[in-house]
Amino acid sequence: MMGVFRMRRATHKHRRDAICLFIGGLVVRLVMASIVTRPGYMDAAYYAAGAVSMARGGRFTEPFIWNYLNDPAGISHPGFLYWMPLPSLLGAPFAALFPGSFFALQLPFAVLSAFVPLMAYALAWQATGRPRLAWAAGLLAVFSGFFFPYWTLPETFAPFALFGSLALWLAGGWGPRNGEARGERARWLLVGILVGLAHLTRADGILLLPIVALAPLLTHYVIRSTPRFSRPLLRQWLFLLLGYLLVMTPWFARNLAAIGTPLSPATTKTVWLTDYDDLFCYRCDLSLSSHLAWGWGNILRSKLSALWINFQRLLAEGGLVFLLPFALAGFYRLRRRPPFLLASLYLVAIYLAHSLVFTFPGWRGGFFHASAAVLPFLYAAGMDGLDAAVRWAARRRRTWRYQQAQGVFVVAAVAVAVALSGYVAWQRIPAWRTADAVYEEVDRWLMDQGAPDAPVMVGNPPGFWVHTDRPAIVIPDGDVDALLEVADRYRVRYVLLEQNHPKQLASLHAREVEHSGLEIVETWSSGDVLLYVVQR
Repeated sequence: MMGVFRMRRATHKHRRDAICLFIGGLVVRLVMASIVTRPGYMDAAYYAAGAVSMARGGRFTEPFIWNYLNDPAGISHPGFLYWMPLPSLLGAPFAALFPGSFFALQLPFAVLSAFVPLMAYALAWQATGRPRLAWAAGLLAVFSGFFFPYWTLPETFAPFALFGSLALWLAGGWGPRNGEARGERARWLLVGILVGLAHLTRADGILLLPIVALAPLLTHYVIRSTPRFSRPLLRQWLFLLLGYLLVMTPWFARNLAAIGTPLSPATTKTVWLTDYDDLFCYRCDLSLSSHLAWGWGNILRSKLSALWINFQRLLAEGGLVFLLPFALAGFYRLRRRPPFLLASLYLVAIYLAHSLVFTFPGWRGGFFHASAAVLPFLYAAGMDGLDAAVRWAARRRRTWRYQQAQGVFVVAAVAVAVALSGYVAWQRIPAWRTADAVYEEVDRWLMDQGAPDAPVMVGNPPGFWVHTDRPAIVIPDGDVDALLEVADRYRVRYVLLEQNHPKQLASLHAREVEHSGLEIVETWSSGDVLLYVVQR
């Protein structure tokens, strides 16, 4: 009877802790959302533009072109052929209810991201059984260093972190026991749905599918040491696939209708990049042959460089600089816990994929985004590893009291995370609050010239559309002749050349050279932003 009472009391305490952690995390997120007043970079602007376009009835079309990988026929063309649509789908209802409010657009992401600390808390509790360490893991997820200012943006971070970590956690549950076959079918169906949602959030979310599919085999072969392949395993995979297809089949059908294939080939073309700016190249040959022509020495150096850069990103962004050694120790200690084993396999998979396959997009941010799904596991494993290190040191230092030392180091870990989060926010947010403000000035100038609907070639087409409601197209990576070829094809008369421009246009931006096909008509920001008109 006393055991039942203690269990109920513990359950009540966990529920109370979870509510407090969720409310506290949500308050922090809403404060951040109120400070970030506009999408400060292209990714956030892209999803914000998608949400606004959907809210206006635009469905899955884009009134701008930001790359040429699918060779779009016109400025308005089928959208989400490189990035996936779920972040925009989440934001669309709020864009419809509160037009023009970027704060409202961030609300679903603030709520979703407030659940991520609960994942870290639950995982740390299961791993350690210690409330202090569970709370610390949850607070690390609230104040998450380099991720901190991104959680509320209309982006992939919040949905991918939640859906991905939930899929890994549920897939890592124990296999079916007597009388629980129905519950297992429901669990694997839910895992499939979560993987589908993760894939609908990010193209590399598909990597979760083979990882979670390994869970039944790992349970039988590794965890339980009972090598057998049975009908329940096939049933689990069947329900996993069914859940995944329930989410993804409508998207496959849309792509088949729009471009003739279930998934866009644009993403796979980035395997053959020899420079990140090739992503914006117009009608470039991105293929195996062009990649091999780059030379094996260059290819090898790019892969080794990406491996090193992504390790540094894991150390700083996922590991909060100080936590990664403890997290690795924790993953090793928890290697026979299926959720942590799956999370470690997923981390290795995305590290290799974003270093050796999607090399240039990977180290430029793909790995950072994809690692969000493993953050709750990193924080939970980090607390387990930190606790083990303190326990080991306390046994060897007579002056140390284990409980007191554990408390000191846990508080220090959270304090460092809070300080790092504050520093990153201080670095990022002021620039985001003024990003692309010149686009509104350009739009007013064009309106005064009697060009209310004229499209503009620009560095950040989604951002330009969001701020001006004007069609836009990205400046291609190339020389002036490539720029003029694109302008002629898409009938664009104006070109806005900013400080961030293709390398081959540096002399044009510096006004060191002139071209008969372009004429400067206006400048802003002390001459750093130049508006050219195309001479036809």
